[in-house]
Amino acid sequence: MIEAAKQNIDLVSVVEGAAVELKQRGTRHVGLCPFHNEKTPSFFIFNDNRFKCFGCGAHGDSINFIQKMYGLSFQEALKHLGIEQGPVTPAVRRDIAERKRKAELVKRFREWELHYCIHVSDLYFRTKKLMMNGIPPEDLDSCANLFHKLPIWENHISILVHGSDKEKFKLYKEAQQWRKRNSV
Repeated sequence: MIEAAKQNIDLVSVVEGAAVELKQRGTRHVGLCPFHNEKTPSFFIFNDNRFKCFGCGAHGDSINFIQKMYGLSFQEALKHLGIEQGPVTPAVRRDIAERKRKAELVKRFREWELHYCIHVSDLYFRTKKLMMNGIPPEDLDSCANLFHKLPIWENHISILVHGSDKEKFKLYKEAQQWRKRNSV
């Protein structure tokens, strides 16, 4: 019932109603993403009534857009869009639970991304500063491990700032595996 109603909602109208200026490019509509600051449009609406931001990774349908745009719950988003919800079936409950699980995973990933970017940038710049200030010869051995990690940290910073979500998620998985190995 909800799926059928979603297909009848014009996502372009919903997005434009949220004060997002869109331009048609071929079969798609393109605009600046309302979920993050950007100068070059990376927010796309496709023919199948779905959206995707290639800048921040936000994606979904009209309900997802309303939830994210206004911070509404699933039920509140349905009301906002004028979709009447029928009885909650086991399939709907599973779908809601799955959405919550995915949202929690994305939240944890984004938190990790922010904290790791700050942490690795700090390590990188502190180590570079240490090198610039000069190190007494007797301390070179104790600092060697830091100096050897500089290219790794530089690569991680590059991925975190310029990489795709797939590349960032690979770093995230590696960090989780490293944490498991070192916590035992």
